[in-house]
Amino acid sequence: MDLFLDYLQQLKAIKIPLFILILIIIRNWYNFFKKSSFKKKNDEITEQLQATQLAITTYDDKINDITNLEEKLTSKHTEIYQLKQEIEDYKEKFFSTLSEKEKEIALQKEEINHQQKAYERYVNFKNVEANNTRLGAHFIKNVISQIHEDIKQTESNYKSFLGFNYKIGSNKSKVPPTKALKNIFKLLDYNVSSLNLESTSIEDELEHINMFLDLIKYLKPNTNIEFNNRLDPKQNSSIKIKPTLFFPFVENALKHGNLNNQNSFISIILKENEDKQLSYCLVNSAEQRLDYENRAMQSSNFGLNALQQLLDAYYPKSKLEHKSLPNNQYLSELTLCLN
Repeated sequence: MDLFLDYLQQLKAIKIPLFILILIIIRNWYNFFKKSSFKKKNDEITEQLQATQLAITTYDDKINDITNLEEKLTSKHTEIYQLKQEIEDYKEKFFSTLSEKEKEIALQKEEINHQQKAYERYVNFKNVEANNTRLGAHFIKNVISQIHEDIKQTESNYKSFLGFNYKIGSNKSKVPPTKALKNIFKLLDYNVSSLNLESTSIEDELEHINMFLDLIKYLKPNTNIEFNNRLDPKQNSSIKIKPTLFFPFVENALKHGNLNNQNSFISIILKENEDKQLSYCLVNSAEQRLDYENRAMQSSNFGLNALQQLLDAYYPKSKLEHKSLPNNQYLSELTLCLN
């Protein structure tokens, strides 16, 4: 019993260390197992961490790439905006230039039209001037024919006897043929030069009108011609008019008037009227009233009709009047507005 108790006591003594050893073994095994488990998890976590770090590194690279792409995209957007702005500026400049060019073209077209109209008007004016500065060919022919006849008559009036020359008869004309010939030359020269003159003085115009009247006296010796110039010398030299402006009146009187009778006449008055306008009035003897008026109204453009065109062109506020008067007389009057 005592042995059994000793055995039990010994057994107890053995069980406790054994139990402790078993616990230690279990604990070590458990620790080893846990350590293995922790190491495995640690390796997995390490791998995951490495994978995560690699992913993070890749992500950072991608983020850097994305950042670079965003910067490039921003730069491209800026370039696109600048290009759009440049395109808009170019469009605006282009359309502005196009608009200016269109305006320039329109102005040039307008200027060309003005120049063309001015040229056409200039040509018309020159045609009108040419019509008014042209002496009638019939008148020139009659003067030259009369000069020729007078020269022949003068030559036939001179006789010779025993070496002595003597003259018989007398000249019928009031104006010598040589003077008439000089006058016709001067009038022709005045007509030609008038095409290149813008204006001439009243004094110069009347000098040639008097030559014209001398030729009428030469052709129509029965005609009584009176010229009453009521302008003062200063006005005669200072007032400027278109050359040969007064010629159509005299030519009209010669062409359509009755200047062959003993009592035939041409009366001219030149004066300044109450409105400070120039008045040039010609009255001449005419044939029967209705017949003369019809013939005068049907005169060519080298008469009073052409003069009316000249007035419309250069003196639009002037007035031209021509009408029959009692006692077979005809009046042509020009009221010239010089302003």
